Amino acid sequence: MRWMEVIKIQTARSNIAAKLLDFITECKKCNGMLEARVFRQAKVGDFSLCLLWSTDQPELQGSSVGLHLSNILKKDGLVNHSVWVETIEHEEKVS
Repeated sequence: MRWMEVIKIQTARSNIAAKLLDFITECKKCNGMLEARVFRQAKVGDFSLCLLWSTDQPELQGSSVGLHLSNILKKDGLVNHSVWVETIEHEEKVS
């Protein structure tokens, strides 16, 4: 099953992007990790880390890696950690 963790951080600290990019290097070594990417909010400069997983079951509270990072980032700003499960879309023909 494919699922995604999104960890958003609101902070005024300038080193967060570098911290998240360093973390991606470590994340890619995790079993079941498909992809890890950092995004910056277009207007205010907040950041999110998206972790895409493929495992037998989603970890509804988040992966141990995601939970660890969320706790680390809490000292730098406001953190929101959520888990999203992929849904299967049925293809429909459009006339």
